Amino acid sequence: MKKYFKVLGWIFLGIFLQFKFSVLYGIVFLENLNFHERAYYVKIKLVPVSQDAHLLNVKTVVHHSLGPDYFANVYIPKSFKVINKETYEGTEKIKGYSAYKMNMKRKYRDVLSSEDFVITATVPGDKVNNAPILIHFENMNQRLHTDKTYTLSSMENNIQLLGPERAEATYPQQLGM
Repeated sequence: MKKYFKVLGWIFLGIFLQFKFSVLYGIVFLENLNFHERAYYVKIKLVPVSQDAHLLNVKTVVHHSLGPDYFANVYIPKSFKVINKETYEGTEKIKGYSAYKMNMKRKYRDVLSSEDFVITATVPGDKVNNAPILIHFENMNQRLHTDKTYTLSSMENNIQLLGPERAEATYPQQLGM
């Protein structure tokens, strides 16, 4: 009889622990859904590497994300050439832009990525007036946010980045986003 109660006790403990973790997951999910807004952050820095080349550092963050998969694609104007990355053909084509994929990694409630692009002007000495850098945030079903805050311009191989230190957009949480 003791052995029977011992086995029964282990079964009840297993059921209790399974139920407890399911409830905790549900509480965390509802807390995220009701009390936190989903935010998209973009930080872009431009650092000169040589007389012709510049390093464009792009960081993206999806803050308080509920969905499992997020993707970010960076669209750089074709008037600038990216030396160190291959274009990404698995996304929407936009006329006048080359697409590059960001490597998104989940970290707790956020999805982060950081990529370095070495860029040069396509035609040296040619003047380019404020061409926006497009960043699309997507999941498996839809586009969630498009950022057009930052612009690139060049004059005589001097590339300039215009935009704030950090661009931010917030949306209320919804299921499926």
